Amino acid sequence: MAAQRRAGAPNTRAARISGVAFSVGGAVVVLGGVASILVGQPAAAHDLAPVTGPEDLVQRFGQMAPIVSAAIAAALVVIVAGLLGLRRLQASAASMELMVLGLVIVFSIAGALGRVGHATHGGVMGAAVACLMGGTAVVAGGIVAVLGRE
Repeated sequence: MAAQRRAGAPNTRAARISGVAFSVGGAVVVLGGVASILVGQPAAAHDLAPVTGPEDLVQRFGQMAPIVSAAIAAALVVIVAGLLGLRRLQASAASMELMVLGLVIVFSIAGALGRVGHATHGGVMGAAVACLMGGTAVVAGGIVAVLGRE
């Protein structure tokens, strides 16, 4: 009876590094897009005036809440990805967290688009699509990280 060799797992270090890179890159894109929306840089953001201060943010919290929650989720992605890269979190747990945070980003931005009333011809649409793609990259980073089978 011949012994069967186990198939080797993919390079766990490479999977972890790739997952971190995807996740952090996506989070940076989301943070940039959210910052662009909040400060009103897109000129076509006629329905969403720039935030003038903390008081204005509190008054318009219902309108801004999905955008702010996407930014908070992106900041958490950076923390979780950093812990994954430093091997402080197990890859399976970190990848699930990254996938959930990526979905939070996607659904928050999708919800924000309907609330602030931006039309498809507006400059905010580019920032929103960038945020959606950033959230998708975070989900992809979580999937890649779990494929390493540490």
